Amino acid sequence: MTRREKHLAFAGVLTVLFLASLNMTVVGTALPRIIAELEGFNLYAWAFTSFSLASTVSLPIYGRLSDIYGRKGILLFGIVVFALASVLSGLSQDMLQLIAFRALQGVGGGALMSMAFATIADIFTPRERGRYQGFNGAVFGVSSVIGPVVGGLITDSLGWRWVFFVNVPVAVVAFIVITRFLPRAEPRRGHAIDFVGSLLLIAGMVPLLLALTWGGVDYPWSSPVVVGLLVGAGLALGLFGWWQTRTASPTLAPELFRDATFNIANLAGFMTGVGMFGATIYLPLFVQGVQAGSAAESGFALAPLMFGMIISSALTGILVSRHGRYKPYIVAGLALMIVGLYLASTMGPTTPQLLTAVYMVLIGAGLGPANSLLVLAVQNALPPSQLGTVTSANQFFRQIGGTIGVTIFGAMITRSLRSGLTAALPPSLRGLPPEAVDQLADPNLLTNPTALEQARSAIEALAGSGGFEPFVQAFRTALGQGIGQVFLVSLVLTVVAFVVTLRLPQHDLRDEPTVVTPAASPPPSEAALRPAKGDGAS
Repeated sequence: MTRREKHLAFAGVLTVLFLASLNMTVVGTALPRIIAELEGFNLYAWAFTSFSLASTVSLPIYGRLSDIYGRKGILLFGIVVFALASVLSGLSQDMLQLIAFRALQGVGGGALMSMAFATIADIFTPRERGRYQGFNGAVFGVSSVIGPVVGGLITDSLGWRWVFFVNVPVAVVAFIVITRFLPRAEPRRGHAIDFVGSLLLIAGMVPLLLALTWGGVDYPWSSPVVVGLLVGAGLALGLFGWWQTRTASPTLAPELFRDATFNIANLAGFMTGVGMFGATIYLPLFVQGVQAGSAAESGFALAPLMFGMIISSALTGILVSRHGRYKPYIVAGLALMIVGLYLASTMGPTTPQLLTAVYMVLIGAGLGPANSLLVLAVQNALPPSQLGTVTSANQFFRQIGGTIGVTIFGAMITRSLRSGLTAALPPSLRGLPPEAVDQLADPNLLTNPTALEQARSAIEALAGSGGFEPFVQAFRTALGQGIGQVFLVSLVLTVVAFVVTLRLPQHDLRDEPTVVTPAASPPPSEAALRPAKGDGAS
C-alpha cells in the first residue's frame, strides 16, 4: 500500500470507529423521547443492555474469524449489519422491536470495534501503530463529548428515529472507502471455524452478563433467577475452557494464556475497565445529586475527562512511534490515573466544580495511554497470525471489567447511601422509621422530579413542612460518601493494574509490516518477539 492508500484506509477505519462509539452516547439522549412514544418504561435499560450483550459476546469470535479470513470481510460485514440494524431500529413500532434491533446493531458494532483496532495493525508497522492507536483513543473521547449534544439536536429537530437513520450515510461512506483502499488478505488454509467453542462462549457469557446486570437491581443476588444464570454461565464457560484444549482450531487458544504480556495486559485492561466505569458512570450523578448541579452541567461533567484522554492518547501515541517504547507511558498513565482517582475520592457537596474538572482531566490523561497502548502491547508480543484474536481479547476483558464495575459500584452506592443517610440525618429527623429511610435511599432520587415530589410529601407527612430541606442536605452528604467509596475502590483496582504492569515486558517495535498483501505469497513469521535488551520484565 502507498502512504496515501494507508491514510485513506485509516480514515475509513476511523469513520467506522466514530460511528460505533458515537452510537453509544447519542441513543442515551434520545431514549426518554423514545420511551414516551413507544412506551414500555420497564424495558428502558434493555435498549442499552441488548447492544452491550451482543457486542461484548461477539468480540472474541470476530477476532478469531478475522485471523482466518482477514479483517476486511469482517469489517464490511459489520458495517452492513450495523447500518441495516440502524434502519430497523429507527422503524421500530414498540420497545420489543427496538431491543431486538439494538441487539442486531450490537452484532455489527462488535465487528466494528474489534476490527478497527486490528485493522490498524495490518495497515501500519508496529513502530507506527502507537501514533494511529492514539488517534483511536481520541475518536472515543470526541464521540463521548459531542454524542449527547448531537443526539439532543437530532432528536429535537428531526425526531428520535433520525438518531438511528443518520448512521446510514456515514456507514455508506465508510463502506466505500474501506472497499476501495483496504487490501484483502488471503484466507489461511487448514484452519476451521470453532463452531462448538463459539456457541459455548455465547452460552456462557450471555447468562453471566445478564446475572451481573440484573443482580441486586431487578432481582436479589440470592434469587433463583440470578443464581441459575450464574450456575449456567459457570457450566458453559467451564465446557468452553475444556473444549479449547481439545479442538484443533480454538476460538481462544490456551497457549495465549502462557504469554506474560497477554496475561498482564488483559488483567490491567480488566482493572482499568472497572476503574474507568467507576469514574465515568457515576460522575454525572455526583454533579447533579451531590453538588446540586443542573442537568446540563451534569451532562458536560465528563467533558474534562474526555479532553484529558484525547490529548494524552494522541500525544503518547506520537511518542511511542518516535521512541519505540510503550511500557513507560502505560505505567505513567496508570500512575496519573491513581492520583486523579484519589483526589476524586475526596470530593464532596462543597467541592468547586472547577476543581472537579481538574481531577477528571487527570483521570482522563491517565486513561488515554492505558487504553490504547495495552492493545499495542499484546499486538506486538504475539504472532501476527493471532493478531485479531489477541486484539479482541483485550477489548473483551475491558468490557467485562466495565460490566462488573457498574454492578459492584451500583450495589456499593445503594448500600452506603442507606447506612450513611441514617447517620447524616439531623436530630429532628432521627425519628424517621428505618423502612421509610430505606425506601428513600434511592441514588437517583434527586435527579428524578417525580420521585423527589413523592419524597417531599412523605418527609413532610412524617416530620412536618420544615423537614424536607435538612433531609436533602443529609441525602447529598450520604450520596457523596457513597460515590467517594466508588472512586476509592477504582483507585485500589488501578493500583493493582499499576503493579502488574511493572512486570509488563517491553518488546521491540519492528519497522516492517506485520502482514503481507494479497499479491505476496509467503505467510507472516510465527516467531514471537524477543524482549528489548535491558528492558524485560521489570
